[in-house]
Amino acid sequence: MANILDYLDWRGDLTLAQDPFNEVDNLILAELSFVDFGGIVPGPGEGRAVPLWKAAEAYFAKTEGRPIDMGVLVPNQIPELLRRAAASPRFRDMKLNGFVDHLDTVKAEQFAALAAECGDGTVYLSFRGTDDTLAGWKEDFYLSCMREVPAQKMAVTYTEAMAHQYPRIKLRLGGHSKGGNLAVYAAMNAPEPVQRRVTAVYSLDGPGFPSQIVGSDPYRSVMPLIVKIVPDSSIVGMILETPEPMRVVRSDQKGVMQHLTFSWQVSGNDFEYLPQVSPSSQLFNRSLNGWLESLSTEDRERAVDALFSVLRSSHADSISDLMAAGLKAVPTMINTFVGLSEADRRHLIEAMGLLMAAVRSRSSR
Repeated sequence: MANILDYLDWRGDLTLAQDPFNEVDNLILAELSFVDFGGIVPGPGEGRAVPLWKAAEAYFAKTEGRPIDMGVLVPNQIPELLRRAAASPRFRDMKLNGFVDHLDTVKAEQFAALAAECGDGTVYLSFRGTDDTLAGWKEDFYLSCMREVPAQKMAVTYTEAMAHQYPRIKLRLGGHSKGGNLAVYAAMNAPEPVQRRVTAVYSLDGPGFPSQIVGSDPYRSVMPLIVKIVPDSSIVGMILETPEPMRVVRSDQKGVMQHLTFSWQVSGNDFEYLPQVSPSSQLFNRSLNGWLESLSTEDRERAVDALFSVLRSSHADSISDLMAAGLKAVPTMINTFVGLSEADRRHLIEAMGLLMAAVRSRSSR
């Protein structure tokens, strides 16, 4: 069994000139956008790019060797990934630029991105997936009931800005989880001159889009560029419509833990692939999307607001806060749940029941 850390140990000595960019390299750059490069890597148009090895040195100097808690939903191996990438000839001299990290808990907005000059004549725009914050997760849920969430709009603006900063250079866009959705959305809504420079769009277990978007001309125009990779028991990557072909990667975990990309198995310079997603994943896709289609846009939004009003009633700002509060948070959350309208309670129970059924079906495999 091997993952992306093993890949860096085994093949990190090969430069892109010796072994061209591949899907595993894409995943590594997608995960590096989870690192807090604030004060280390300049924002768009704010300064010269920083070599990855130098950014890593500054990052670890800032953390002073303390254990780095990335939150319960972000793999704690990411700092180690940064350390090994910075030591490898394949990644160490890549230059980082355009770091953005935006969070507004009141407006439920979360967006972060990073640009990497790969050294092969391309720039990779890495969009961070959902982090530990409830604001980020609420925005994810809004994907089902809004034509455009704030992070998607920011992703388009960011892509335009970095395309302007790197004129005439080919672009790759990618991200894990919500980051994959943002990469696709940015590509399909970028100006045509920018679109022509995009060579690939990577959605790594990223949620899809409502049917009206996947049926649109802008989506169809970029669909040939989309590389969608999901684990065999995918949950997040099966949400909403995903008409493009999917590559199914083998994971050494079960259930929802397959979403964590350090469980994805690597062989040589590629992932280990399976013929298709599991029957339970296909069933979840049909069940969830059928349920969403049965609700009006207004009812979907009410269900999302109801869910997060319950979660936020414990005064938690993150999933880690909720877990730390444990049983102490339950009475307040129950009181909030009771205070909801009958319709909101019904939608909330349906949504939670569907998701829990999906989790149980995967965990038992």
